[in-house]
Amino acid sequence: MSLISLLFALAAERVLMSQRWHFDVYYRAYVRFVRRFVSKGEICKSRGNLLAFAVLPALALWAVLEFIDSAVIEFLLSTAILMVCIGCQTARNGYKHFLNAAMRGDDVAMSHQQMQLQGEQSFDGETFGQTLVWLNYRYYMAVMILFVFFGIAAVVFYRLLVAANTSIRHDNDDLVLPEQAQQKSASLLAIIDFIPVRFVAFGYMLVGHFSRALSTWLEGLLNSKLSNRQYLCDVAKQSEEITVADGDYTSEPSFLVRLAKRNVMLLLAAVAFLTLAGAVH
Repeated sequence: MSLISLLFALAAERVLMSQRWHFDVYYRAYVRFVRRFVSKGEICKSRGNLLAFAVLPALALWAVLEFIDSAVIEFLLSTAILMVCIGCQTARNGYKHFLNAAMRGDDVAMSHQQMQLQGEQSFDGETFGQTLVWLNYRYYMAVMILFVFFGIAAVVFYRLLVAANTSIRHDNDDLVLPEQAQQKSASLLAIIDFIPVRFVAFGYMLVGHFSRALSTWLEGLLNSKLSNRQYLCDVAKQSEEITVADGDYTSEPSFLVRLAKRNVMLLLAAVAFLTLAGAVH
């Protein structure tokens, strides 16, 4: 059932463009609801408060699914929520705009698109292709892994933390959380992402240049001081042989996007194998 839900969600993510299928719509409605009882500052006053902010909806969903005594309804509800949680239309549109800007030779527009996808943060030495690699992990691979091993409630919990980590990007919006939310959610996500990032990085080696990326993968395997983002991006870059001519800004992200797609297919194949083996349902 997990495999079928993933296939439905990945297929629907490309065709369902309505706002009702975007996670941000429900996230902002949830923030609006919470703010009836507590202020924005209280939500992110401590790491515990922010954790409760993400845990409570996940617990409520888990309780609802436990109460439902129908496998069909549980499957349909989980799949529908997964369709909302998986993917990032902003990243998809940003990639298209970047390619258009690159074809025009508009350096300012290309830099703007990368800064937007990086959340107006600066990551030294990170290429646009590596930015896409990280977004692919955060909005696809991590969601898929959590869904398979921990269920849809874990996906909702993770996506709420990710939204809190990025929601400060919207200026002049009374619904977004203060900057402290980004800092506290980042520390929580660093812990949650540590093991999944290593598995995803290993997948990049399997679908790419294994021997060349192996040393990079091993060097950061147990290094908790190295950021998950930098580690994954470095392994992905080493896993793909990229030859780029001077002035060619489209090849590098295209190579890494294809690599990321192969990794998604590898994960689906692994889920299919685990399903046949009876390890997952």
